[in-house]
Amino acid sequence: MGAPHAFGASAEAWPASDDAPWTALHEGDGVALYTRPFPGSAFPEVRVSAHVCATLPQLVKFVEDVSAFTTWIPDTAEAQLLATPSPQEQLYYIRTSMPWPVKHRDMVYRLTESAGAPGTLSVSIQGVPDYLPPVRGVIRMTHVSGRWTFRDDAQGTLIGLDMHIEPGGNVPVWLANRRIVAMPGGMLANLRARFAASCHAAGPAGSE
Repeated sequence: MGAPHAFGASAEAWPASDDAPWTALHEGDGVALYTRPFPGSAFPEVRVSAHVCATLPQLVKFVEDVSAFTTWIPDTAEAQLLATPSPQEQLYYIRTSMPWPVKHRDMVYRLTESAGAPGTLSVSIQGVPDYLPPVRGVIRMTHVSGRWTFRDDAQGTLIGLDMHIEPGGNVPVWLANRRIVAMPGGMLANLRARFAASCHAAGPAGSE
């Protein structure tokens, strides 16, 4: 069974944090990608959306499984679950490889789940760069913010991600922007690939 077009072929499918318009950069291969300026930053906010052939519980479980991060988050060299303050909240550490001569980056961030209407889930992303001391030879990303949005449908899960990152340190803006824009799209493309076999079955992975 084929998957429908990526959810959010219109950027307005996901709530906007302000009135700045989104610019479509890519709408193919099941992933829609948009950017817009982020106030006070040289780096854009990125929005991606896609349909994944997995149930909502399966997808959320996979996204929160730190042992799988290196398989679907591009350029991830190391990932750790630091703490679980509550069943709805997790703190993670990620180290990201950068091409020479740019120094590798890392981030510490908090995920907080909030359920909405039946079959929907929102997960906020908030950077907490001071949670851990700096790592020698690695540049701490100074700002990370965003939100995952998941919604069940008959064939799997509609998924969206808004994200803004400040890479920290001295890195060429053109290179940082290229990586910042490519990473969220790569994340959703990898999630689609991870569960792609279920698109050809009778329903999402694990369903009857």
